[in-house]
Amino acid sequence: MSGVMTPAQLALWLLILVPAVGGAALLVARRADRLAGAMSVATAAVVVAVSIAVAVARPAVSVSFVAGAQFALTVDTLAAVVVPAVTVVTFLVLVFAVGDIREAAGRFHGLMLLFASAAVLTATAATLPALLLAWEVMGAASYALIGF
Repeated sequence: MSGVMTPAQLALWLLILVPAVGGAALLVARRADRLAGAMSVATAAVVVAVSIAVAVARPAVSVSFVAGAQFALTVDTLAAVVVPAVTVVTFLVLVFAVGDIREAAGRFHGLMLLFASAAVLTATAATLPALLLAWEVMGAASYALIGF
C-alpha cells in the first residue's frame, strides 16, 4: 500500500475518529452539558453523511500495529449496510436525548458518540487487532451507558 491516502480511505478514518474525538471531548470537558446536545447531534449528522459516502465508495485501509500486526478496516457488502444503519440510529437517539436527558448530558452524549465510533469500528474491522480493540471499547461504553 502506498503512503498516499484516497479521499474514500480518509473518509473511513474520519468515520471512526470524528465521533471518538467528539465523544472523548464531551467526557473530559467540564460544564459541557449545555453544548453537549448540539455538539453531539452535529457530529452525528456529519458522521451519517460520511457513512453514506463510505458505503458507496467501499474503501479499505491498513496500518501497522503492535509487533508488525496489521490494523485494517474495510467496507464490504455487509458493512456498507450496517455502518449507515448504525450512524442513523445513533443520530436519532441523540436527537431524542437532547429533549430527554437533562442531568449529565455531556457524559451521556460523549458515551453515545464513543459507543457509535466503536460500533462502526467493529463493523469495519478486517483484522483481529482492530476487531478486539473495537469490541472492548464498545463493551466498556455499553457498560457505562447501562450504568448511566
